[in-house]
Amino acid sequence: MSSVCVIIPCYNEAGRLPVDAFRTYLKQTTAVRFCFVDDGSTDQTRTVLEQLQAEQPSRVEALILPQNRGKAGAVRAGMLHVAQQPVDYVGFLDADLATPLDAIDDLIETLDRQPELDLVMGSRIKFLGVDIRRKLFRHYTGRIVATFISNILKLPVYDTQCGAKLFRRRAVESLFRQEFISPWLFDVELLARMIQQHGRAEVIKRVVERPLRQWVEQSDSRISSTYMFKMWYELYRIQRTYRDV
Repeated sequence: MSSVCVIIPCYNEAGRLPVDAFRTYLKQTTAVRFCFVDDGSTDQTRTVLEQLQAEQPSRVEALILPQNRGKAGAVRAGMLHVAQQPVDYVGFLDADLATPLDAIDDLIETLDRQPELDLVMGSRIKFLGVDIRRKLFRHYTGRIVATFISNILKLPVYDTQCGAKLFRRRAVESLFRQEFISPWLFDVELLARMIQQHGRAEVIKRVVERPLRQWVEQSDSRISSTYMFKMWYELYRIQRTYRDV
């Protein structure tokens, strides 16, 4: 059975982290453990995470960052930390569990079944038989952004920004070694770095999107409404930085 560690970036999550959901999931599986990264929180997040670690010291680790680095920095710190440990797969998931924890099992199954893959990405594709709940405005805005991203990368990728991804450990260090340009669009940079390293044709063989069975948008978004304007500048910077891919 593959060993897996999932990074959960946390910033001021003391009042909303679904701790009981994590406790329940840990009882249901023995293959997965969690590394919660406290991204310089100013509330009681650290206390909550350290209590969870004390309850399950072999399955839960609390990595405490002294200063806020943003989501990209928190995920990067956690991924590089765990990549030094004896684990087969390393991934990350949003703390609000918009993507439910049982989706981890689907991502694991994909990597187990396809040893040529380095990365499986959860994808929020709405069709009959799945439960994808997203506000209409954010859905259509997301589709416009996703189209731009697909054109920048020259890859037929549907959903780079879903916060559920699982990597084979061999791919982690080189992808996360450098800091990211954007605190929220680092997923785009990850794919651009893979293209730099392996070429676009090879990336198509190494990366796959796995449609999620459930994704429920949470109302307490940490992305401000004004970020939509800044996001386009960050996409421009990413395009300029990786223009040779």
